[in-house]
Amino acid sequence: MVKVSNPDRVVFPEIRRTKGDVVAYYDRIAPRAMPHVSGRPLSIRRYPKGLAAAGFFQKNVPPHYPESIERLAVPRSRAASKKHPSKGGKDSDVTVYPVLRDPEHLAYLANQGAIELHVPTSRAADLFHPDRLVIDLDPPPGPFARVRRAAYIVRDALAEHGLASVPIATGSKGYHVVSAIRPSASTETLAVTVQKFAALLAAKHGEELTTVFRVAARGERVFVDWLRNNPIATVIAPYSLRARPRATVATPLTWTEIETTDPDAFGIGDLDRLLGPILSPSSPPLRATPSASSPPWRGRSRRRASSSRRSTASARRSAAVRWDCVIFLDRNMQSLRRLQEELLASLR
Repeated sequence: MVKVSNPDRVVFPEIRRTKGDVVAYYDRIAPRAMPHVSGRPLSIRRYPKGLAAAGFFQKNVPPHYPESIERLAVPRSRAASKKHPSKGGKDSDVTVYPVLRDPEHLAYLANQGAIELHVPTSRAADLFHPDRLVIDLDPPPGPFARVRRAAYIVRDALAEHGLASVPIATGSKGYHVVSAIRPSASTETLAVTVQKFAALLAAKHGEELTTVFRVAARGERVFVDWLRNNPIATVIAPYSLRARPRATVATPLTWTEIETTDPDAFGIGDLDRLLGPILSPSSPPLRATPSASSPPWRGRSRRRASSSRRSTASARRSAAVRWDCVIFLDRNMQSLRRLQEELLASLR
């Protein structure tokens, strides 16, 4: 493991977790996290002094990063270049993202003050053809029942078009619902499709869902955020820590888990559970590549730490989704095209 500088620095004051704890977490979770991070341009949320001080998002690779961390130059829009000019005016028309390949890179970044890892829905090798479709469900304050219900609505709507999906407990307020697709459709095509999909869902379930951007206008409805599918937009990576007081973790689930697992259920203290025994998959909606040795989730669920645990019942649930190094099924791409056609027809 990387030699940790200032290992006793408190990063999460509320739970007294240190920089050494954060580096150790990313060192151990790397086998689960890397399939979701490797080969994707990375945006990093850094807190060099811990949560007690201000943090910031970092996209450009600093000069001191090792050469083993790849660089990917992505052209900026004119507006972005004006808003975020580079020092000395150099390379202001591009953002040079880090691209990780080595599991040890996660501990290295944690030692640089990284807490959160954010990735786009596409890979560096084919940046404008996404291999994931993401619906981000942002609930109003209050119980999580509303956002659970919203997740089921999105799951069922995608399933009607033959798209299997996986829920992600974001470590924050809501869930992500993710469908895997072959990287054939362009980012623009996918973004428009998901935007219309979200609008139709909100129209059909107007008392529960909304696509209204103004928070004050949403009321008690869950916001169906399709913007994660825009070019270069990012989502929190599975198994990333969150810069929240309890050091929560974004965690892939199965649909049988979501009923008993709050979006912020898992934290840094649950590392052993996150790395725990894996249920054997049977009829998984996404199949793993031959190189995938173990799926990225544990086969257990919980609400917050104070809630009762159901380990026996958990072991009897339906089998886990294998979701690391996934191969995206041909039928999912066909289903996406059919969904596009139906959405266009509904708008005529």
